[in-house]
Amino acid sequence: MTDPASSPLRSLYEDPTVVVASGLDRARRQLALLEPLLDRAAAARRRLSILDVGCGDGAATALLAERAHGHTVVGADWSQMALERARARGLTLVRATLEGGGSLGTDGRGNLGTDGGGLPVPDHALDVVVFSEVIEHLVDTDAALDELVRVLRPGGSLLLSTPNLAAWFNRGLLLAGVQPVFSEVSLKRIYGRPGSEVVGHLRLFTRAALLGLLRGHDLDIVAVRGAAYHDTPRLLRPLDRLLQHVPEFAADLIVHARTPPAPGVDDRGRPDTVPAAEDRMPLSAELLDLLACPVDKGPLLYDAETESLYNPRLRRAYAIVDGIPQLLADEARPIGSGDHERITGRRAGAAVKAPVSPP
Repeated sequence: MTDPASSPLRSLYEDPTVVVASGLDRARRQLALLEPLLDRAAAARRRLSILDVGCGDGAATALLAERAHGHTVVGADWSQMALERARARGLTLVRATLEGGGSLGTDGRGNLGTDGGGLPVPDHALDVVVFSEVIEHLVDTDAALDELVRVLRPGGSLLLSTPNLAAWFNRGLLLAGVQPVFSEVSLKRIYGRPGSEVVGHLRLFTRAALLGLLRGHDLDIVAVRGAAYHDTPRLLRPLDRLLQHVPEFAADLIVHARTPPAPGVDDRGRPDTVPAAEDRMPLSAELLDLLACPVDKGPLLYDAETESLYNPRLRRAYAIVDGIPQLLADEARPIGSGDHERITGRRAGAAVKAPVSPP
């Protein structure tokens, strides 16, 4: 497999000229699909664990965090550039990759390398995963969806959005022999279609194809909505906004899907309580409760001396930079026997076990 550091897509997503901003109109329409779940959680006094995979500059994540106040909302991205912009919004963030057999990500979701990887979250730990404008950038969509299903609890929700190949304007462009909007044939420049921004789209979906793919991964479809395209020419925007109410013709597709509930298990979810940390940490207890090693998905120890998270089973440590855990499998550093004994408490030293919620 190609070295992730040399991936052309990774280079593209660290380019400061590449757009990593989120469409807020689309984000609001997506958030509307989450409202009933938030209302039910509030009524039950249950705190949800929500991960925004591919959070980009954090604009949509901030909107979500504001509405889901009191819940655990974490943004994840591979791109350091995007995370720096998101950090300015005061968000809880983690640097991570999503499992997939190749290059991933619109806002910096990357290639996994050869030593495993994926989201640094235990199995069935999340109530909600937000996956906005990411799937169109993936080489291996099946591996990515498998990873999202892995981290979602039974009955957990996936909120996904992606451009619509069969958008009303693309149908007209194809009839005229013009390359559809959103599609790209090069990572260097645009050829044969309107627009000038290269953003690394590798996959495009119609409504039927997207729903079929999600159902193929045992996800139940709860709702499908459309959204307008922020860059539609001014004269055509009224029509674009009107047709967003017809998903088959809308510029963007928004889907709420759900993993099947466990037989005989209700929807109460996990308890709200999180064990208190023994030492002052740069991360919240809620975030530590959520994180795991990206390789073996096991719990991590916080090492105050080196400001890192440590996996004692693999003897690999992950740095914490400006409060953001750098949970990339290919950037972990090996730990020697002396530090291993110190961190695990076999000798005097400060270590905090990352609390793990019961399944």
